[in-house]
Amino acid sequence: MNRKTIRKTAFLFSLLLGSGLITSALVLKTTPKTTGKQKTSRVSADEDQWVETELSKLSLEDRIAQSFMVACWSNKGKAHLAETEALVRDQHIGGLIFFQGEKDNLQEAIQQMQGAAKMPLLIGMDAEWGVAMRLSGEPRFPYQQAIGAANDFDLTEKIGYHMGVECDMLGIHMNFSPVADVNLNPKNPVIGFRSFGSDPQTVAKQTAAMVKGIESAGVISCVKHFPGHGDTDKDSHLELPTVSHSVPEFETKDFLPFKSGIDAGTRSVMVAHLNVPSLDPSGTPSSLSKPVIETYLRKKLGFKGLVISDALNMKAVSEKYGKSEVVAKAYAAGCDILLFPENVKDAIKLIQTKVESGSLTKEEVNEHCRRVLHAKYQAIIHKPMVKRKDPAPERQLIINQTYEKALICLKNEQDNLPIDRLDREIIRIGVGTHTASFRDRLNDYAKVTHYKYYTPEEAAKRLKEVKLNPEAIYILDFHSDAQRARNNYGFGSWKKVLDVLPENAHASVILFGNPLVLQDETDFPKAVKSILCAYENTAAAQERTAQAVMGAFDITGKLAMEINSHWKAGSGIQLKGNGRLKYSQPEELGLNPAKLKEVDDIVAKAIEAKAFPGCQIVVAIDGKIVIQKSYGTTVYENGDSITNGHIYDIASITKIASSTTALMRLKTLGKFDTNMKLGELTPDYVEGTEYANLKAIDLLTHQAGLTPWIAFYKRTMKDGELDPEIYDKKDNGIYKRVVADNIWIRDDYWKTMLKIIVETPLTGKKSYEYSDLSYYFFNKFIERVSGMGQNEFVDKEIYQPLGLQTMTYLPLEKFAKKRIVPTELDKDFRKQLIHGYVHDPGAAMMGGVAGHAGLFSNATDLAALMQFLLNKGQIGDQSIIKKEIVDQFTACQFCPGNRRGIGFDKPTVSLKNGPTCDLVSPSTFGHSGFTGTITWADPENKVNFVFLSNRVYPDADNWKITKMSVRTEIQRVIYEALFEARRN
Repeated sequence: MNRKTIRKTAFLFSLLLGSGLITSALVLKTTPKTTGKQKTSRVSADEDQWVETELSKLSLEDRIAQSFMVACWSNKGKAHLAETEALVRDQHIGGLIFFQGEKDNLQEAIQQMQGAAKMPLLIGMDAEWGVAMRLSGEPRFPYQQAIGAANDFDLTEKIGYHMGVECDMLGIHMNFSPVADVNLNPKNPVIGFRSFGSDPQTVAKQTAAMVKGIESAGVISCVKHFPGHGDTDKDSHLELPTVSHSVPEFETKDFLPFKSGIDAGTRSVMVAHLNVPSLDPSGTPSSLSKPVIETYLRKKLGFKGLVISDALNMKAVSEKYGKSEVVAKAYAAGCDILLFPENVKDAIKLIQTKVESGSLTKEEVNEHCRRVLHAKYQAIIHKPMVKRKDPAPERQLIINQTYEKALICLKNEQDNLPIDRLDREIIRIGVGTHTASFRDRLNDYAKVTHYKYYTPEEAAKRLKEVKLNPEAIYILDFHSDAQRARNNYGFGSWKKVLDVLPENAHASVILFGNPLVLQDETDFPKAVKSILCAYENTAAAQERTAQAVMGAFDITGKLAMEINSHWKAGSGIQLKGNGRLKYSQPEELGLNPAKLKEVDDIVAKAIEAKAFPGCQIVVAIDGKIVIQKSYGTTVYENGDSITNGHIYDIASITKIASSTTALMRLKTLGKFDTNMKLGELTPDYVEGTEYANLKAIDLLTHQAGLTPWIAFYKRTMKDGELDPEIYDKKDNGIYKRVVADNIWIRDDYWKTMLKIIVETPLTGKKSYEYSDLSYYFFNKFIERVSGMGQNEFVDKEIYQPLGLQTMTYLPLEKFAKKRIVPTELDKDFRKQLIHGYVHDPGAAMMGGVAGHAGLFSNATDLAALMQFLLNKGQIGDQSIIKKEIVDQFTACQFCPGNRRGIGFDKPTVSLKNGPTCDLVSPSTFGHSGFTGTITWADPENKVNFVFLSNRVYPDADNWKITKMSVRTEIQRVIYEALFEARRN
């Protein structure tokens, strides 16, 4: 291959990479492949031949120039890029290290420079937390400090792989990462959060994992900063630090991560600017020291790959040596790549002069050049190209998992966290900037009162004017975007805010930033019961932490470094989650997103066929939400787009979400038993009738012989109009129960409705026949035994402790009508669009609060309630409903003749031709609703499925949702995806 061909190939390659159309880093498996131990394992006869052929074509000057990796900023404008291009074109330098820019102008700059090069350029970047370290507007990975705290080597490897993919997609061949320095000095001004931790063995394992990940993506990794920059108190960007370790200390501490990275297959090592007297007594900076590079790195550690100098413009070396001399010294010491040389032309000439004078040999030059050419062959010339798969979903998963595992609890008195019951006031005090993700996720779980301030001083001052509830639960979150020590790691005088807390409050302090802010802190006010360290102030860290506070997952993190004598490395209290739903994504469970897209297709076809205007779907598996989506609009004509916050009339799901759950709670309290007779439950209404002997269990399993339904409203109409003796257009003291807009019914008419039921003869058959009617009696029983309305009882005893904010009767009392999805255009009874009022006529005549219908909710809250039942009625260690009661009610009572549980619907015994798809387990329980709703919970497969729609809009006779099997087909897709994931 001649130079012209190479140049053309490289240019075309860079164009393709820059466009994102191809990448060499495609690995479809989740776990990255591992690499060989040394670069030599990659060398083939073809590679050797190519290297020697190209070497022979290069002049001495050009061979030297291959070691020069010049700094370039893609955002500095045309003049800078033209100057850099001239160096590429005229000096034939070997590579570029890119600094600040944006994705688009970086790709353009790489294309420009590769097009000007005779030999393809090796492109490098400091991408320790991804390309976001240099490119604005790009999402970043966690810092190494957080990755170390997560302490999951498989996860670290995946992060490395995705960093490599990210680089590869942009045409970057070399990532100067990972930092292999052991953070032995907490006051280190330059390493700190960039290190995996303070334990050499752990840092070594983390370094190896990161190397394997980056290298498996086809990108050259670089462990740095040899021989170890972790125990310094000076910044080598500004001055030369001294590391006073003995040789044995270097070998047992600092060298371990470098050796581990080398064994894992790193192809490059960066040498720091350090004074290391035990390794080189001359005082020569390590980057310019032949003993450090040749004796220790090459011979002692056995490294055969690329040796890279740290940036040669850094003041640790640049102020003592001239701009050209420092480059020549690094080259002579053994550096194959000279990073950030400032006077390229003169430095190349100086090195050439040293060769001509005999102080450097041509063979040394050739060896440097060979190593660079081998890297180019592997990274550019002989790099396979494959189609690129979108890495974003798995990338987000590993970022979330890192923050989850890194989260550390340092204090938790009185089991303050996680927050179990949510029926107390929760006050959150947020201090700092970029706090919205924490706030928003908290709001998904509970009603929270928020106070937000930008500085601790503002918070301390303004909170003195607020009357804070001493009985409330307090969450104080402090946010810092800084990681270095300045201004107390960006937190300022944060502890002042704690002084405003009521003395006997229960408060949790959460620090989003560097935990070293606690170096001088061990004493806290009495009110502070819990302390969490979340490491970073990113949206993902905040969102995960909010979930942990609410108990969605366990907190298992331990400090990877010592903060002070009180909180040493390894400190961390383990907190068990309480079973609340976790907001997740399909990839966490190994579900194929492409398979789940079939759900979107089913819904799209249904909406197109006008089976319903819109819907919400929530699917949780193993307590993790993998689908939370909204589709379509509120109505067909100019409707609002459905959001996850919209509220639906869930119709007969009321039977399980309100009445049955209330009865289970009452049974837990010893106030109800399924063998009780209706005469015991509601004696005032059935005494002396055949209804008095009906058992609760028969009523709740629909085998008590009740007629299925009574059209009560028809008895209240005269000549097609509402009877004015029964209804009025306003609440006037007698007509107190609202039915719909401008329709009020007599406050005592419900008694007439119960009388009508009792006067309706029983069938006399003890066989399954679905009926609403028993729930009118259970509504009155719940009122009688609890001393409050059914709506008040379930809210107080169930919904508030669970934090269910949208599950409610009478939604117009709490929410704007616009947030509630309308149901039917009722032409017979109310003669209006039913919007914000219960669709069921009988429930409407009860004033909107009934046992069989009347409940409204969004899909997420209904899923939370079903998860509570899957968790056997428990919130953490607190039992709202006894486990054995949940088991009893959700089991089939009279199979095979009657499939029902107590209150709950069940699959058919054969799992065919029933309300579910045939892939569910027999233990599944749930219910459907007339308005187009359904919910199923499968304890065996741990599947929680909720579908809400308003299929009755505008006409309740629209049964396309059933004819198209929309809900069961969606359920089938979910199970097929789950079983496919389990097989894999």
